[in-house]
Amino acid sequence: MITVVLPAYNEAESIGLLLSRIDDLMKKRHFPIRVIVVDDGSKDNTAQNAKTTMPEAIVISHEVNKGLGEAIKTGLLAALKVSSEKDIIVTMDSDDSHAPALIGKMVDKIDEGCDVVIASRYLPESRVVGVAYYRRVLSDGASLLFRTMYPIDGVRDYTCGYRAYRAAILKQAFERWDSDFVNQAGFSVMVDILLKLSRLKIVFAEVPIILRYDRKPGASKMNVRKTIVQTLNLLIKHRFHKKS
Repeated sequence: MITVVLPAYNEAESIGLLLSRIDDLMKKRHFPIRVIVVDDGSKDNTAQNAKTTMPEAIVISHEVNKGLGEAIKTGLLAALKVSSEKDIIVTMDSDDSHAPALIGKMVDKIDEGCDVVIASRYLPESRVVGVAYYRRVLSDGASLLFRTMYPIDGVRDYTCGYRAYRAAILKQAFERWDSDFVNQAGFSVMVDILLKLSRLKIVFAEVPIILRYDRKPGASKMNVRKTIVQTLNLLIKHRFHKKS
């Protein structure tokens, strides 16, 4: 079984489109997919639109906005409760910039023996559409810095939220770090998860992604400067103050 976790904040315009794409994937590829939507205190109809589009989806709502980190934690813990160790858990953005069809390639990689598979913007076949030039420069620079300061075999993209995990690996991580496994509130949470998982001596891999930011119905919710500062501080902490 594949469980897809979708953290969502004010994604009423895009969540229905994404869930429709996931439903199409299930029909075309006959994938057994379970969807968990974490509505992180949205002020629009995100939860309602999710339930309308996919009534069988599990929708969990935070009463107030707690940030991406808490939404990811809620979704992963909920997914582990309904997953066996042989299952696969996928996290995706809810803004319709990630193509669900890529799940098939990610699952294939896990079937080949990988433990964590990342949809990477930094492979030769990858493309990024609809992103401002300065943000691409910042992203490329950050990727180079991450790979220099904290190299992880098989990883170029440290920040993309589109990932597939063996459920057994996530269970092991939560058993080791408990609630501290996911303890970053903002967008740096994806880097933190990756750096912690790298200590488990597991196999990482990447697949190329065509990232369609031009499908986003609104502006990005990420504060670029704040995220850069948080992520750099996090990277330094992991690099020079490693903990068990």
